[in-house]
Amino acid sequence: MAKKATLEFGVGGMSGFVGQRTAPYNDRRPARVIRELLQNSLDAAAAADERPARVRFRVTMIGPKDVPDIKGYKSAFKTAVKHNEKRASGRLPDPEQHVVDNIQAALDCIAKKNGYMLSVMDNGIGLDESRMTSLLGDGSSAKQSDSAGSYGVGHFAAVSASDLRYLLYGGVSGNGSRIASGYTVLAGRYGDDFPYSAEGYLVEKILGGARDGKLYKFFDRTAIPHIVCRALNEIENKWRHGSVVMILGFNHFGWPNERLRDIVQTVTAYNFSAALHDEELAVEVDERAFEGGEITRIGKMDVEEILESHRDRQRSFRKKTIFAELRPSGQNAWGAWKTLSDGSLDPVETDLGSVDIALAIPAPAGSTRLDLFRNGMWITDEIPRLRRSEFTDQCPFHAVLRPRLGSELHRLVRKAEGPMHDSLDFGLLSTEEGKKLTTALRLVGNWIKDRVPKINDEEYTPEGFLPVFSDGNGLGGESRQYTVWGAPVVLRRLNVNRARPGGTRAETDPDEADRTPDKPSVAARPRTRGAMRAQPLPFRSTVVPMGRRRHGIEIVCGEVGEEIMMRLRVDENVDATCERVLQDEYLAIASVAVEDATGRIQADVGSDGTEMRLRGVQANTTYRLTVEHDRPVDLEAVSAPVFRVDLYKAPRVVKGGTGDDS
Repeated sequence: MAKKATLEFGVGGMSGFVGQRTAPYNDRRPARVIRELLQNSLDAAAAADERPARVRFRVTMIGPKDVPDIKGYKSAFKTAVKHNEKRASGRLPDPEQHVVDNIQAALDCIAKKNGYMLSVMDNGIGLDESRMTSLLGDGSSAKQSDSAGSYGVGHFAAVSASDLRYLLYGGVSGNGSRIASGYTVLAGRYGDDFPYSAEGYLVEKILGGARDGKLYKFFDRTAIPHIVCRALNEIENKWRHGSVVMILGFNHFGWPNERLRDIVQTVTAYNFSAALHDEELAVEVDERAFEGGEITRIGKMDVEEILESHRDRQRSFRKKTIFAELRPSGQNAWGAWKTLSDGSLDPVETDLGSVDIALAIPAPAGSTRLDLFRNGMWITDEIPRLRRSEFTDQCPFHAVLRPRLGSELHRLVRKAEGPMHDSLDFGLLSTEEGKKLTTALRLVGNWIKDRVPKINDEEYTPEGFLPVFSDGNGLGGESRQYTVWGAPVVLRRLNVNRARPGGTRAETDPDEADRTPDKPSVAARPRTRGAMRAQPLPFRSTVVPMGRRRHGIEIVCGEVGEEIMMRLRVDENVDATCERVLQDEYLAIASVAVEDATGRIQADVGSDGTEMRLRGVQANTTYRLTVEHDRPVDLEAVSAPVFRVDLYKAPRVVKGGTGDDS
């Protein structure tokens, strides 16, 4: 008779329910969990050469018989509580007590057969002993061998979605072989002879490398828990091979009123748009365990609809919501989708293999952006050696980079990904690998520069704009109103590149446009850009303090402009007394949100971090902006700094490096 599956806890030091080792499992971040589960399934499907990758989320009700070794779990939990209370002089600290209460509540629900479990099944390559070991460990071997998904510490993010802190894993391979295990994290406790670790494993035995370097002895096919076995039967019958992750005591990420369907749809749209666009991913959410629940399928059209409805949303929009940490912003995710859908698509060859580049000119969201996707999943918009600052002379564009699956470039990008697959760290590469990846990325950068036209910088700064004194302490608020407006004026032409923070502002006399070529002042110097007549851009502005790093700006433009740009800057004379002088400086903008009567205007932060872009501006319409910014350190001691608004038109494209005078 096969041995019954039991939880095994290894030797370890004492740790609490919210100690250093358990801290990563205390934060419920649904975007991280859903993203990680989808990414593993995508990679596992690629390893199995399956397209599309199919992922099924399902919520079911469970009872005590569905939890493998629930007796051993309860014993470990009870002992851990007892010993940690003793260490805390009889009473657990509130954060630890909160975790204990959640675990006990989940056990009570399961005892009544109304506990919840979230299962995530896929049609990937499945799990064998090597891949299961990597999944339960740090994932390094599976990640670097490119064999079956980047399993590892990121995968344990799903623990936070379980009030029991208990996960089950199962896999079936193409040859019909099966394997299962489980993982739980509670708190350290004392045993008869030695202390036990907080981490328990559902395995026959913890070997710790003592036998042929193996860490665990897994159960044979007959000892697989029945709840895992049922899922593997379904996978094998439907897809032949694949894996399942089961989250016992599913807590709805602490947001019981949020539907799982909506969470999965949003995360899929934001982070897997490339996979959905190419129809390489099919996602299904089964919520029939809930009253009125149904099966929802997420496809290409659903993602397009979601991103279109989120096209104006900055990351600040998600503050204090279930998607607070979801990246990128809705606006930038929409921009990537539009670039994939409407931009040009070209393969670029490097020494490390091909990378497919989708390129949109101008950028759909208004500012230059480069997004890196790997195997259909968004990784980062901060690509080392390929920063947006490298393209300040180019017309705003959006580029989506996708290394070809199986190429050396794809392998190095994957290896350089952080544990949550949302950044690139060259420190994870060898020196030689870093050099090769740098060379490949620079080639990509040069390819983009060859295809994106340069800009002709024509900046407009009104001389009559309104400076408003603000103490930045939020004393104004709703009770403090400003009704003084700047007068419409003829604007000066400025070189935008030389007007960057810390730079010198190169100004052109407005009367220069009326000079004739026979005047020495013009004829004496070569003409590299077309002369442009100074144009009036009448507008009115008001700046209202809403905090030390938050201001409200209200503007009315006197003419229609498809795209208007503005910056908030510190006046040359920082305060009204002129006793404190500071270099003229633009504020770094963290976020900008806009309201208007039409609901059609869009706003975002430019690539240099100081520029705010308004698109769809209508004449004589009031626009109210809420701007969050980084206050310069030099201003911290100033009680009433003066802020000014610079307004200017969007730069025009330069053809062949010469100003376009049309």
